[in-house]
Amino acid sequence: MNSVWKQSPLRRRERKGDAENFKFGHHRLTPIAFISGADGSTLLEFFGRLKFSEFSQLTNGPLFPRGQMKKYISILCVALSLCAAAAAQTGDLTEGYFVTPDNVKIFYKIEGRGSETLVAVHGGPGNSLESIRADFEPLAKGRRVIYYDQRGQGRSELLSDGKKLGYQQHIADLEALRVHFKLERMSLIGNSWGGLLISLYAVAHPDRIERMILDSSASPMAGFMADMEDEISRRTAKIYTPQQIARLKTVRDPKMWLKAKDPTAICREFYYGVLRAYTYSQTFGDNYKGDLCAGGIESVRQQPITRAHAWRSLGDYNLMSQLGVVKAPVLVIHGAADVIPLKSSEFWAFGYPNARLLVIEKAGHIGQIEAPEIFFPAIETFLKGSFPAGAKTIKHP
Repeated sequence: MNSVWKQSPLRRRERKGDAENFKFGHHRLTPIAFISGADGSTLLEFFGRLKFSEFSQLTNGPLFPRGQMKKYISILCVALSLCAAAAAQTGDLTEGYFVTPDNVKIFYKIEGRGSETLVAVHGGPGNSLESIRADFEPLAKGRRVIYYDQRGQGRSELLSDGKKLGYQQHIADLEALRVHFKLERMSLIGNSWGGLLISLYAVAHPDRIERMILDSSASPMAGFMADMEDEISRRTAKIYTPQQIARLKTVRDPKMWLKAKDPTAICREFYYGVLRAYTYSQTFGDNYKGDLCAGGIESVRQQPITRAHAWRSLGDYNLMSQLGVVKAPVLVIHGAADVIPLKSSEFWAFGYPNARLLVIEKAGHIGQIEAPEIFFPAIETFLKGSFPAGAKTIKHP
């Protein structure tokens, strides 16, 4: 493309300083217009915005010498093809779908650019990538971050068959993502339930792990889940009146979500109520950019059912005896005020052979917004190859 640009009439006029030849209607062409426009648009986007009358003027006007229009139209076609191919190879196609082995369509979204790739796995089960994407924005500086909506959630294919919503299918989906993006090994960050999911994947595919970050991860064994529920009940009793607690129990009922004309309103009422108990300050919403209720009405409606199928498939699980197969480095991040017991994260850090635990004192379950000045630098240090200061080895949980 550079050789085409150097030989073009536009380039020759630029050397003469004829600024008028760089304008076309409300579009402005720069000396790199055949690569990108002044507004950052690509060649493909620039021509895509032109009306037919504008395109006719452009191809018959001063930019193209008389009798050479066909030549330059041919060059343009080649250039557009090259732009499209380059976009596919460099990650400019920032969202789309891949298909799993059992023929389920999974939606993905890519943010950032760079030679390094990080796969971000959202929580729930039942939420979507939008629950973490906006607040994880700093992770996309200098690297490519791949998010995806887990099956039956967000913009991925919705499923009514509970047999297709178990943890084994979730593991297979993450492997399908790896294959789709041609990643030999993956660096993974899993938020909440996502931390448990990437651990389930790592145990099944230990040779495909580059490094992992467990962010406020769900527990490595089912027993801690009851402890978490007890802590939530204790905290909500302090925050809310009995009437408000009764309302939270009502909006938590899956039947409410299924019957509601507007399940998104029910979803927001539930999360913005219960998540106050998850934080250090016992407030929620002021700094949170994510959306726990994204993905469309029917996706939101099915959140409680999708969640139930995933947890039910795990049964009385305990991963501790299996974690030893994962030799890759693992950073476990835990907010001291999380409703998930600290002991749970200590077990994660103890079970993985090459893991350390970082406890953030003035944070709960949402470290990325409660303590970003600690959360993101720690992750950057880890992704560059070192454990962050303050991360400790756990010898006995």
